[in-house]
Amino acid sequence: MRSSRMSCHANTTGISEMQVADVIIIGGGLAGATAALWLADRGHSSVIVEARDHLGGRARSRPHSGSGEIVEFGGGWIRKDHAQIRNLAARVGVGFTPRAPLAGRRDFLDGHPLDGDAQAAESEGGLARFCDDAKAAQQFEDLTLSNYFDARSISDAARREILAWWTISGSADAGRVSVGELLTPKVASGLLIKLEELADTVTGGVEHLVRRIAAVSGAEVRLGAVVRSVTDTGTGVEVGLADGTRLSAKLAIVAAPINTLRDIVFAPPLPPEAARLCGKGHGGRAIKLLIRAKGVVPGVVALGETAGLRWLYADHIAPDGTTLVVGFGLKDEVGEPSKQGVTAAVTAAFPEAEVVDFDWHDWTADPFARGTWVSPFLDTVVAYDPANWSASPHVLFAGSDHVSPEQGWFEGAVLTAQTAASAADRRLNAMKGKQ
Repeated sequence: MRSSRMSCHANTTGISEMQVADVIIIGGGLAGATAALWLADRGHSSVIVEARDHLGGRARSRPHSGSGEIVEFGGGWIRKDHAQIRNLAARVGVGFTPRAPLAGRRDFLDGHPLDGDAQAAESEGGLARFCDDAKAAQQFEDLTLSNYFDARSISDAARREILAWWTISGSADAGRVSVGELLTPKVASGLLIKLEELADTVTGGVEHLVRRIAAVSGAEVRLGAVVRSVTDTGTGVEVGLADGTRLSAKLAIVAAPINTLRDIVFAPPLPPEAARLCGKGHGGRAIKLLIRAKGVVPGVVALGETAGLRWLYADHIAPDGTTLVVGFGLKDEVGEPSKQGVTAAVTAAFPEAEVVDFDWHDWTADPFARGTWVSPFLDTVVAYDPANWSASPHVLFAGSDHVSPEQGWFEGAVLTAQTAASAADRRLNAMKGKQ
């Protein structure tokens, strides 16, 4: 097994380094680590340059401030059909923990349980229409989620449940994103299929998996290294860091979140559509709260809205005997979460609960994320096309924000990393052939 070298170049202002590796990988999340591993498999060296003081990217697995239990503050769930990340985990000796089985559901409107048969029937009618439309989803893909609701006369109660699922899988302004982000043939059988997607968590955390993959790759890891420029020199790349260090390599793979790329100067500039997307960003603005409560049975999901939170799931019993309740809302609606607000939301959904405390990470304010998982605005969907990112022969892109069959999932990070690593392999071999 190869071992990774970690270093932090905080006092090397003005230093230029000769070629540090075959490939510089910008971003130490799952995509960056996977790209490093695949490059190593093909005999190529890489250095991972990460702005944070740890690997993981938007996978953040750390102890809960209250219980000390390792929990997922970023993405955490893995679907059963996500074969590539499961294969990676098996390769580096990391396992999975099943989600608690569904034990019940509770539906809310304006913070109160659905009231009576009439509201329940109205909700079921709107959900039935939504699921029926999913069979022919393509005819609605030019509508925003809000436009779709109005055009199809979806009831308020049904909208709340749909938006609850949207909050964990999309999380942008419903008036600016395509309904196609959620309205897919998969949900034709009902929105609870979305819960079945949340099948497993990574034992020890996704961040732990990223560290293991990076270690096995043998890549050098530079932490606390903020990238400010990426220059295609015509024969290779030069990457400029915020401390003045300049690194050179044959190729670069940029695996940082799209919402952070506005801080990097690319030369030559990115193509117009890619540059427009980097300037505008995507709309992912979810808040994920890790709440400890007493008296809540695992496996119960609350849908709709309670004190700003749209989706609450009693995940599991923590080692200290409390139940970990995972809650999602939109930052624009919730604002800065408080103990009072969280208690109001949880006790509305679970009157039997006694809230102990909560913890969270603000991905929207995080300078190295500036948003949660990708949630494309309708007017920028075309900009994600890989053809719009191919101006420089020595610079490639990867990450879950980019287009793949699993865009927005960790599986998407892995798939795009494999594509970028394969392209890098071809280009590096071509370079060798010219020597």
